[in-house]
Amino acid sequence: MNLDELRDEIRSKDEEIIRLVSERTRLAEKVGEYKRANNLPIRNIEVEKKVIARYVDSGSKQGLSKEVMESISKAVIKEAVDAEARLPKKSEPKIVAVVGGAGKMGAWFAEMLKASGHKIIIIDPATNNGLTLKDCKGCDIVIVSVPMHLTYTTLAELDNICSDDCLIFDLTSLKTPLIGRLKAMAKTRKVCSVHPMFGPSATSMYGRNLIICDCGNQVAVDMTKDLFDDRGGNIRVMDVSEHDGYMSYVLGLTHAVNIALFTVLERSGYSFEDLLTVSSTTFNKGLDTNRSVASEDPMLYYEIQHMNAHRDEMWTLFTDTVNELKEKSLDDDPEGFVTLMNVGRNYFESR
Repeated sequence: MNLDELRDEIRSKDEEIIRLVSERTRLAEKVGEYKRANNLPIRNIEVEKKVIARYVDSGSKQGLSKEVMESISKAVIKEAVDAEARLPKKSEPKIVAVVGGAGKMGAWFAEMLKASGHKIIIIDPATNNGLTLKDCKGCDIVIVSVPMHLTYTTLAELDNICSDDCLIFDLTSLKTPLIGRLKAMAKTRKVCSVHPMFGPSATSMYGRNLIICDCGNQVAVDMTKDLFDDRGGNIRVMDVSEHDGYMSYVLGLTHAVNIALFTVLERSGYSFEDLLTVSSTTFNKGLDTNRSVASEDPMLYYEIQHMNAHRDEMWTLFTDTVNELKEKSLDDDPEGFVTLMNVGRNYFESR
């Protein structure tokens, strides 16, 4: 066989692999339908572990590396569970208004809930549909997905529009600026606060984290949990006052580290293309995240940094740690640097 014929043979095998993955995914959907009908959870971690082990074992017999087989098995598992998680969750149809539903995140939730049989109303000037906040009056659920600086006033308006039985929650990345309003509303109506720890590019909730913040109304928390439960995601319920402390590190610190990194690279005098020709495995692993942060909405990221009431604590710890790292790196005695590395290793291994 010549080179072109060999490539054609590989292409044929690729198409066969794709067909088999598609068939596997269709079978997974049937599994998902069975789980829905029998009220079983979407994810089964033990089964997933067995699938990975099976791939690794079979692959080793064919001379394939453990790393490759783990990667392939995790990819097909994700595709399968994504397909299961996208299956409509049967529930009593509700009228759901998504304020800001023309935006990416609002549209994501609108599509997911529409697939579950709920009637969706989009309240967003970008749609030119003529609907306003007043049209939330007869809704069963109202989701507020507007920029953080507009959320407080939007909630205040909804408080005067929606019925007492309506479930209301926002999707903002920070809660401190809203705590007073949320807790006041939760005294007399079904109000909580939600933070999806994923973006609109997510194909489903599989493996993703969703935070539900308790603002003082347990009924609202339970209703919201039921709305998103059994979709393959990980739901964490916490008091609304705890949320921003976590976010100062999960979002604030992570963004700061990435912004600092690409800012240093830009100021280094080396072009990005030049650095790629000498980049290491570690550099490349962090590159996708770093480039993703650089392409995000600057104003949203500014608000996440600026509006978090816990920002000073995080920044003090961050700058002190960078200074300590610099000091240990320049010290002729390696003990301090080695200690920092070992403490970090122990932190991650404690999971």
